[in-house]
Amino acid sequence: MHHAGAAAVGDRCAHVRIKGTASRHTGLPWVPRPAPDELLGSWLLRVAQLYGLSLTTLLNRLDARPTRKGGECAQPWFALRSVTLDLDALCAVTHLPQAALMAMAPAACTPRWPEELGACKRCLACAANAGQPITWSRSWMSPLATTCRIHGTWLTPLASRALRRIRNAGDFSKLVQHLAAQPDGFNNDAPCADDARWLHESWNAEFDLLLPWGRMRHHELMQVIDSVAREVIFASVSGDGTCEPRIDRQAMFTLNFVLQVSDDQQQVMSLPTRLRPRHGVLGHVAHILRWPREARTFCSSWSATSVKRLASGREWPEGALAWVCPKAAELVQLDEALRRQLSISPSYFKASAALFASVF
Repeated sequence: MHHAGAAAVGDRCAHVRIKGTASRHTGLPWVPRPAPDELLGSWLLRVAQLYGLSLTTLLNRLDARPTRKGGECAQPWFALRSVTLDLDALCAVTHLPQAALMAMAPAACTPRWPEELGACKRCLACAANAGQPITWSRSWMSPLATTCRIHGTWLTPLASRALRRIRNAGDFSKLVQHLAAQPDGFNNDAPCADDARWLHESWNAEFDLLLPWGRMRHHELMQVIDSVAREVIFASVSGDGTCEPRIDRQAMFTLNFVLQVSDDQQQVMSLPTRLRPRHGVLGHVAHILRWPREARTFCSSWSATSVKRLASGREWPEGALAWVCPKAAELVQLDEALRRQLSISPSYFKASAALFASVF
């Protein structure tokens, strides 16, 4: 495979003719090397720029354009994934293996992306100062991403609509300037970014996770994150009980995001659409999941309402609920003992308990 920057391509690439189908194409003579952890759409923007084409034109000429049934473009550059691109066409012309292309794609997020995503301005500034191509990291493209995996700092908010306005790789330099003008970090009352980084690394792990309460699978961790996040948001909005994270309540607008955990598993996460509130929520969740109750600087105890909600929610992986909220775990054990004593099915018992709780 040949690699070179745009300056090294010169007139040779100006005369390259990209045919209508990848099957008749012998391959592009030059393609830039993907940067570590580079997002697929970011790399494709750089390929298109190398040949003086827009991304849409490049994908059309390679017969790899993502479309809906009506024929219109279905995905912005930052959301391009293997299921919306013809990877056979891209493999043929770029000489990259399909596994490498799939590894660059972002995780699915439906029905829409959050109002704000994040980027590490230190990563972008370092690339610009070193004269390297400015690229977009795959690890930033998730509602669960709040910190930089390299620097461990909070990601800087960037409106999703600003990302949609990017048409070529040269537009990244404008975003670098925009992000550089944003204030650093987060408010002084926020939990340590190191906790959020730990959580980020945990759900990015390739294998089953070893967490403080034991081993579990990725989809189980996401269920735990969602359950605890809902209680943290509830405590922030209602001011209920002793767990009172200091998060901007006016910005605490949430949506349910469907995240692709694996090829056949999805997980619904209820999270704020803006990044700063997600910093606070997921930072608090990470602190709760990382440290035992006696070592926590907050949420060492939950309100009575949260205890009942945590106990009556979905099935928890073994040991997780006792780690998050011991009182809720005790309540589950008492309910289970009473259910067995009365010989009532779990589903009927849970429904009856919820009904009595709502009445009394």
